[in-house]
Amino acid sequence: MQDVTDRRTAEDKIRHLANFDSLTGLPNRRQLLWRTERALEHARRQGHLCSLLLIDLDRFKVINDTLGHAAGDELLAEVAKRLRLCVRHSEQVTEVAAETGSNRAHRTLEAVGRLGGDEFVALLPEVASEQDAEHVASRILESMKAPIYVAGQECIVTASVGVALFPRDGLNMLDLMRNADVAMYSAKASGRNATAVYAPSLATSGRERLAIETALYKALERQELVLHYQPKVDVQQGCVVGAEALMRWKRAGRLVPPGDFIPLAEEIGLILPMSKWALGEAARQLRAWRDGFGFSHSIAVNLPSRLFERADLVDHIRLSALACGVPLDSIQLEITETGLMKGQQGVFPALHRLNDIGVRISIDDFGTGYSSLSYLTTLPISELKIDGSFVRDLGRTPQSEAVATAIIALARSLGLGVVAEGVETERQAQVLHSLGCHVMQGYLFSRPLPAEDFERWMLRARIQPSAPWILMAEEPL
Repeated sequence: MQDVTDRRTAEDKIRHLANFDSLTGLPNRRQLLWRTERALEHARRQGHLCSLLLIDLDRFKVINDTLGHAAGDELLAEVAKRLRLCVRHSEQVTEVAAETGSNRAHRTLEAVGRLGGDEFVALLPEVASEQDAEHVASRILESMKAPIYVAGQECIVTASVGVALFPRDGLNMLDLMRNADVAMYSAKASGRNATAVYAPSLATSGRERLAIETALYKALERQELVLHYQPKVDVQQGCVVGAEALMRWKRAGRLVPPGDFIPLAEEIGLILPMSKWALGEAARQLRAWRDGFGFSHSIAVNLPSRLFERADLVDHIRLSALACGVPLDSIQLEITETGLMKGQQGVFPALHRLNDIGVRISIDDFGTGYSSLSYLTTLPISELKIDGSFVRDLGRTPQSEAVATAIIALARSLGLGVVAEGVETERQAQVLHSLGCHVMQGYLFSRPLPAEDFERWMLRARIQPSAPWILMAEEPL
């Protein structure tokens, strides 16, 4: 006789470590692959549906970065406990059990496992329909609603779930995982904390996004980015008082809408080099216009809040202005109110440093940031821009007129300039003028124009102070 207890215990421990995640105790990637292959074999033989759900926690990186990796691990362990309750889960599934002749044996394969990081997978070996898989996904989202306490902090965690079905969305695990991943990213794009079921159209849009992302990385190198300029008009004085530089991407001979590439550039981190390029290009254009036709006004460039947090921003602007021979006060920087409040700690000191060298700061989309107004009295801000959403309904709803009136009065009392953007109709211009806002920009005057068209517009435009909401040009461009 020989006591093999220790050896068997060690073998069981090694087997468990090889198949189950050490942090959460859930099946790991290797075990999930084995379970999925067995489940697909059963599904083929018995002719039923099988489903994979890819689960990704939303904004988990924020928790990791804020509370630390130990807190992140604690949160993942709690999430795993909740996910286990959403599906049938067998700790140990042997090949003998999976291959048994019972028609229901494959149901023991059902489990939720951890792929790695904050990604989990739920395997449903048999579902009657797509709705069954969606029901499980809804149960998963519901399980996340209760707060999780980690490191003494209450955290609210949400997830995005992508659903793929065998055999409709793939005949093997690789295809099912890829398509569930596509669906999951679609759920994130629609606002997170949601479920999306794979459809071929999602794959098409995903490929298009990938193609745009790849091309965007090369846009600067290929000199495909351009600036278009929209004039700022003082309708009371009857003159142009500046311009705003707006980034455009000319790809394959056509302009890509800003909404299609600016958010993507922010997401993948390209917005910083693109914005630095825009600053240098605006300074260069300003010099050309000063020499060409005596343009003595400023050009405004809208920057993301993350760029204001960069320590080298002040030096970059100073060197750009010096290289082009333009005064620093001719460069105006715009930051959205939302961006300003999101990055207060890093942005506020940068604004003071920029003011010290003579750069003027404008708050864009003012009135949409739900922020305290106290910062207006302490920050070196020179101008407020009334958001176009308020301008749009001027003359139609008293609420919009009330908001515009309040912003104009606030700016006046603080000694700040005020600009109305998105002015498209004479009625809007009339109301703004009567309220005391005289500087405007929008399609009523001109759409954003390439530099050469802006030059022609400047030379031909005639502003009528007697009818200050109308800008006349000899010929339409």
